[in-house]
Order: sequence, then structure tokens, then C-alpha cells
Amino acid sequence: INPSHAEMIEALWTRAEIEKVMLNFGRALDRGDWTLYRSCFADRFRVNFERLTGQPEVFVDADLWTRFAEIILSPVRRHHQYSNFSVTVDGDKAEAIIYMVARHWKPTDGGAAEYTQNGWYENSFARIDGRWKITRLLHTYQWITGNGGLFDFSDPKLIEVMGQVFAKENRVAL
Repeated sequence: INPSHAEMIEALWTRAEIEKVMLNFGRALDRGDWTLYRSCFADRFRVNFERLTGQPEVFVDADLWTRFAEIILSPVRRHHQYSNFSVTVDGDKAEAIIYMVARHWKPTDGGAAEYTQNGWYENSFARIDGRWKITRLLHTYQWITGNGGLFDFSDPKLIEVMGQVFAKENRVAL
């Protein structure tokens, strides 16, 4: 059975709204608009950056995650690009794979001034109070180039917030 025009329009609208969440996510990271960045997430959501951090998946407060992003990314210039959106919707829930290139730049005397991740997100979304929000953020990559030393992991503020984000009690049970 072919979908009706109304069903096709609804499907296109839903896909556009989910893509908009990811585009706002990237734009907010690049501009340092932490209010916009926070608006992309459910109040608590799952985060899996294990490939990058070595830390297991966690279930965290969106305000805390936003603070982590602000602390780690503010010292560098950022440019995120997303493409190859593949969105599957099931009612008020959705899954999406989004290709990404995340570029970071900072003048440095200790190696290259650039650091780039090439990969994708495998995210989950839910419609909450009429708006699509990220409920699971899974970041992975195929390769990284450049200088990971652009990020100062000795910063006391970063150490504190990473300890909160990746705390044992936030780990997702397998």
C-alpha cells in the first residue's frame, strides 16, 4: 500500500526536524552556543564516546554534558559537518546515522595546530513535548588526524567535570 500524500509530508517533516536537531547540535558546538546545544538533548540521555575516551557508555544529565562540552571545546576553534543522514522513525522514537567530520584548531608550539575526526553518530531520538531530542549520542570514527594534544586534559575544571560525567554510577548496565 502506498502512503498517502499526508503520510509522505509527515514523514518528510519528521525527518527534517530530526536532521535540524543534528544541524543545531553542530552549529551550537561551532559557535559556542551552549543554550542551543543543550536544547538538542532530553533532560537525561545516554552518551557513548567510548571509542574516543575509553570510558563506557553513561546515562547523564544534559546540563552536565553541556558543561563538559563547553569546557573541553571552548579553547579550540571548531567546525563540524554532517552528511549522509539515514533516519528511521517509529512513532515518537527514531534512530539515525549521521556522517561527521569534526575539525578542531588551536595555535600551538607542540605539534600540529589541527585535529580532525572522520566518522559518524548513531543516535536515538524521541519526540518530547512535541520536539525531537537526542536520547542517545553514540560517537564513533573511522580515523583521526592531527594533534590530540590540542585538548588540555590536565585542566582542573575538565578533570572535575569528566569525573562527574563518567562516574561509575552513571554507567549504563550491559
